[in-house]
Amino acid sequence: MHSPPITWLYGQPWLPKNESAFAPGRIFIARENDDLVIRAELSDAHVMREVFPFNFPAFMHCDAFEIFLGPADEKAYYELHVTPSNSVLQLRFDGEGEAKSLEDQMVAELLFTSQTALTPEGWTVSARIPFDGLFPTTHPEWLLSFGRYDHTPGQTKSVISSTSPHVICNFHRREEWRRVRLGDLSENFGAVPRFMGVK
Repeated sequence: MHSPPITWLYGQPWLPKNESAFAPGRIFIARENDDLVIRAELSDAHVMREVFPFNFPAFMHCDAFEIFLGPADEKAYYELHVTPSNSVLQLRFDGEGEAKSLEDQMVAELLFTSQTALTPEGWTVSARIPFDGLFPTTHPEWLLSFGRYDHTPGQTKSVISSTSPHVICNFHRREEWRRVRLGDLSENFGAVPRFMGVK
């Protein structure tokens, strides 16, 4: 019998309690062979789904789902964004603390595949990340976190939330990301489709 996928919930642990405008969401994580497969279910009363070009920082303007991942034994990591219109932003950080522009951290080669859909409650994201190519060597243990920007029409400030227990609102605090061993992930995740371009 297969174990169920890992499930994580969104929250705002850096606050005494979640903001009144906070909308819940949950993440399901599993694997297929050496691919990480993810499904996000995001409650949202006002889905903002403008279409943006590849590697445009859409999170400043509309709703965005964020994936943070990197090997537990390395400093470098990736930050991957998907909007409700399936616009994608890819960033790579070397983990050395050196300040770089957003453009310098962008990755031009597409690293993963994703699909999005609107639901009566909000929107969903399905993503598949092949670990081959992210880093030159194999890593059995990874650090993972998921962030979210929830915009509302007419509001200048988005509601930010995370699946990690951040004590301050900083998604890049890797020490608070969760550790995941690929071998421990369930392979029972048939709801995530196999996307074009992924064998």
